[in-house]
Amino acid sequence: MKIGLISDIHGNYAALGQVIRELKTEGVDIIVNAGDNAGYSSGHEDCVKLLMDENIPGCMGNYDEAVGFDRPICGCGESDDEALMKMRAASLKWARENASPKTKKYLSLLPQKLEIAAGNTMILAVHGGLDTLNEMIMKDEVGKMEGIAVKTSAEIVVMGHTHTPFFKKISGKIFVNPGSVGRPIDGDPRASYGLLRIDGDIQVELRRTVYDVEGNIRDLTAAGLPAEIGEALRNGREI
Repeated sequence: MKIGLISDIHGNYAALGQVIRELKTEGVDIIVNAGDNAGYSSGHEDCVKLLMDENIPGCMGNYDEAVGFDRPICGCGESDDEALMKMRAASLKWARENASPKTKKYLSLLPQKLEIAAGNTMILAVHGGLDTLNEMIMKDEVGKMEGIAVKTSAEIVVMGHTHTPFFKKISGKIFVNPGSVGRPIDGDPRASYGLLRIDGDIQVELRRTVYDVEGNIRDLTAAGLPAEIGEALRNGREI
């Protein structure tokens, strides 16, 4: 069985379309989405429509919650970087004001935790941690993952939020963060996603793919989003 893993699309329709095309070419049986569909880029309407059309199940991210419920903050955490905080605020304001009722309903109804049976293997998808959407779990935070491992019967735990791809086997369970489809911040501007192969054993592959970054930047700039978002996408970094 082949399972595609995506997360942190953030309104980047060009990146999402390219990733889904590649996963379909790979012949995946299902694609699992670990949340944060809106914010930053301007294509959240098309992203949500594509996710619905392709019947891609997903869990709620902190941006999904903020846009879906018209919350004033994104749940991204505080930073001493004033420019970064202004960019986040502008991004959320734009997304809230430009999301259709249908999109807001879709985002608001996403589950905080998603469990999917892949044959005899159970997969759990969460955006942050088990209890909070915006918990940051980095690849070296083994203790946090051990805490999740003892609380779930799932063999595979898929996470997002950090925009940093990794996978580890901890306490007999596999933890995977496929990175960010639409807003990488690890220095590589290519869209990031994952592929699981379950055939007796479990194999994890983390992938990157080129998409039309400049076209997406033109779209978000024309929509009135800050130019700094485009520069961050071009460099694969936070501003």
